[in-house]
Formats: sequence, structure tokens, C-alpha cells
Amino acid sequence: MNKPFLFVALDDLDKKERDTLEVAEQLSAVDGSFGFKVNLDYLLKYGLEGSVSAVKRIQYFGRPIFADLKMWNGTRTMRSVIEILVANEIDYLNVYALADELLPGAIQATDGSKTKVLGLTVLTHFSEAYCQKHFRRTLRETVRHFAEVAIDKGCHGIILPGTALEVVKDLKTIKFVPGVRPKWYKDTRHEEEVEPRIAVEQGADNLVCGSPIMKDPDKIGALKRILVEMRLED
Repeated sequence: MNKPFLFVALDDLDKKERDTLEVAEQLSAVDGSFGFKVNLDYLLKYGLEGSVSAVKRIQYFGRPIFADLKMWNGTRTMRSVIEILVANEIDYLNVYALADELLPGAIQATDGSKTKVLGLTVLTHFSEAYCQKHFRRTLRETVRHFAEVAIDKGCHGIILPGTALEVVKDLKTIKFVPGVRPKWYKDTRHEEEVEPRIAVEQGADNLVCGSPIMKDPDKIGALKRILVEMRLED
């Protein structure tokens, strides 16, 4: 099994850029397998190209970057955005698997680069009732369906709720799980949250966690706790 990797969500970059970058720099000194996630609202704040300078500041810390775009657009538009991110050596970005036939032409922009495209199946904000209402499938069936679509259309990995990892365990692809919440932190943002250790045990390769770290008075301590919880050998 590959060593699990954590992406710390820098969700306040658009409102508190300086403070958030300072925290990212402090966290970067921690030993462990982790990087940072930046959101669409931040990338749009200055325009995609304009925000790249700040993203490069994060890259200077020596940590991988995941650009959380959640794209679902025409092939030309998605390809144009992906080309900019590839040129700036972003490690991961995501698209909705719902884009289906529009994806292959856009994903081709990553050929020969280190950038990987993740197919988003179901948001952790969505529930069983949501999937039944809009997809006429259970949440687990919906995740499986869109995971297969994402892989078939050329995505390098998938994003899914940790509660549905079991239904994709046979798929040989990178598995990202957002909405990670340790037992010692609770909120109501994610319908399908999961604990770090459980996500890893169920086959997650990469986890995404923001608030439990960024809202803790001891951010470095919180990051270390989560990294420890991800180590199955402990």
C-alpha cells in the first residue's frame, strides 16, 4: 500500500491571504507527507494567471499543490484552464465526472506533465437523499457510476466521499477523500465525513482536511495529530 498523503485546505486564502500564507509557511516546516489545497474562489480573485504568483509562493515551501476547481464546462474552456495550471506545475486539479465526453480533449493538456486530473464523483456535502433525488441511484451507486466514467474518460484519479470507498476498492486509480474529520473535531459542513484512519484503512491514497487544522489554536499540533492518525502501522 502506498503511503497516504494529506492535503491541507487553505480555505481562507481569498479573505485572509497574508495570514493564511504565513500559516502555510509554518506548517511546511512539519515533517510528513502533506501538501496544500487552494480553492476556486482564490484563483478567481485575481484572475487565474494573476493568482499564480501567490500559488508559487506556496510551491516555494516545497509542498505539492491541489487546485480545487471542480470544473464542468466545455472542452475548450477546461483545456485552456488546465494548460495554465500545467504550465505552472500544479500537481492536481479536479473536474466533474459529469462532464463525461467533454473530458478527454481537456485532459490531453496534461500529457507529458506532472499534473494529474481527478474526476469528482459526489461531493461530501451531498447526501443519500440528494443522490436519490437527482441521480435516481443510491449514493454508493452514484459514486461507482461516476468513478467508472472518470476513469474511462482519462482521469488519473477520482474524488469521492470516504463513506463510499468500499464500492471502488477494486478500481486501480488514485483515490482522493475530502471532508476528513478526526474524532476530536466536529462540524456540520460535510454530510459524508470520515475519520483519517478509517479513510486510509478503506483504501484512500490522499486525504483533504482543512478546518480541523486551520481553525485549531495549535495548528502545527493539529496537523501532526492527523498525520499520526493516518499511519496504520502506529
